Amino acid sequence: MKLFVVAVCLIVAVAAAPSSPETAARRALPALQHEEIHDEFGQYALRYVTAEGTVVSERGRLVPNPDGTGHVLVTEGETSYIGDDGRTYVTKYSAGFDGVKVEGNHLPVAPEPLPVK
Repeated sequence: MKLFVVAVCLIVAVAAAPSSPETAARRALPALQHEEIHDEFGQYALRYVTAEGTVVSERGRLVPNPDGTGHVLVTEGETSYIGDDGRTYVTKYSAGFDGVKVEGNHLPVAPEPLPVK
């Protein structure tokens, strides 16, 4: 699940920005910074920075189920990149007991529901 969320966020970040030859060349470079920490229980933290300014950070931690029957891996993370327009786009996400949540000022917002008559 955690790998899926990271992969989707990276694909969205890359696909959203139009590509120029200079941007394509920078995207071919390896990550400038890469840190990963894992423990024996499956908890983890990772962070990396790419040459074109994309920053990804994520952590997964085990949290006890409310009913006490086990644990759930709760994932929280953030992806940011600089678009071709020079703006920084930040997407924050989490996945856990209450499902998957994604936030970002650049993401579309659902309209307010109409009142029931």
